[in-house]
Amino acid sequence: MLRKPTDYAEEIRRRYRFENSDISSCRNVTFVVTEACNYSCSYCYEKCKSNRFMTFRTAKKIVDLILEMSKTDDSKFINTRTKAVILEFIGGEPLLNINVIEKTCNYFWHKALELNHPWANTFRISMISNGELYFDKAVQDFIRKYRSRLSFGITIDGDKEMHDSCRIRQDGSGTWDKANAAQMHYKKHFDNRLGTKVTIAPANLQHLDRIIKYFIDNGYTTIYCNPVFEEEWTVEQAKVYYKKLTQIADYIVDNELQDKVYCSFFDNNLFKKINEKDQHPFCGGTGDMCAFGTDGIAYPCIRYMNMSLNGSQPEIAIGNCDRGIYQTEGEKTILRDMAAVTRRTSYDDECYNCPIASGCGNCSAWCYQKYGTYNKKDKGICWMHRARCLANDYFFKKIGEPFEMNLQKEFAEQILK
Repeated sequence: MLRKPTDYAEEIRRRYRFENSDISSCRNVTFVVTEACNYSCSYCYEKCKSNRFMTFRTAKKIVDLILEMSKTDDSKFINTRTKAVILEFIGGEPLLNINVIEKTCNYFWHKALELNHPWANTFRISMISNGELYFDKAVQDFIRKYRSRLSFGITIDGDKEMHDSCRIRQDGSGTWDKANAAQMHYKKHFDNRLGTKVTIAPANLQHLDRIIKYFIDNGYTTIYCNPVFEEEWTVEQAKVYYKKLTQIADYIVDNELQDKVYCSFFDNNLFKKINEKDQHPFCGGTGDMCAFGTDGIAYPCIRYMNMSLNGSQPEIAIGNCDRGIYQTEGEKTILRDMAAVTRRTSYDDECYNCPIASGCGNCSAWCYQKYGTYNKKDKGICWMHRARCLANDYFFKKIGEPFEMNLQKEFAEQILK
């Protein structure tokens, strides 16, 4: 089976031989360059968008702050052990603010060179776009300039009918033609490796096999997929999920593609008990990330911003670009509380003792939005994880590779009947 591609941070650690065990060796810093978007996608979790844009003045302060933080060990987020950073630009639609993005990257690079900072060689840029503005001259100039340091993706949800059923402009028109043209241009001129991430929602679950086949047939070699966390998935939906996954497995194996395509549905390392020695939370939204809003206020993750919370809970801010992060007593308390979150503290006994719990996903900020605490494991995804485990047993038996089937019999029987 084709091996799982390394993620961006892991790739940087390997390239520069950083210690993989030290998560602080490479940090992701998120710039929310705008809360505006030119699309109105049906499944977007950002329910409270606005017309706010980050200024270069604010972005410059963020760059100065993280460079200053790297000089000492005062911060648990960025410190002297941080050998590389990923500058992530998101929205809304980030390309709406491409001028600030380019100015920020230019400033960061020049400042790092001026300081003889190791980040001048190790920094990377990450961005996901809807592709609407991809062909604008400013965007093309930016991509050409930073192509060797840039991880750039365009969101596509399958073939034209599937994509246009949920990814629409504010006037209701479909967007596939523009997104596909952008993807094909990027592949031809900048990076011939095609990859995508599929978000599974109740509306597209019935068409999942069709969506994955589309990507495989059109040359995509890396396909990440996951069900949305916000849904309370049922056993009936899990039955459909299992059926679709077995159909995808059949398509991959019958066409001898298992050594040519990586599809994240199938992974024989994710369905085991929790390792007592590995208590690190599944989600990085408890202190492993930092996102700066358009006004320079810092959050543990964008999902702790009101753009995502939409008034359901108070925002959780951890500082700002003027004075730093985790400075006040309240912010230090948040840091201590988040650092104390483990799998044992956030999972109830049923989840913690589940024989396939190790790879069961969780979004800490979604739990905060739903329950008022990030120290909790939501169970809305459980049936989908069980169905995926069952489908992995099917897939690995089909290709003749070992798979440790740990799913409880009673759950397997409910999905299969």
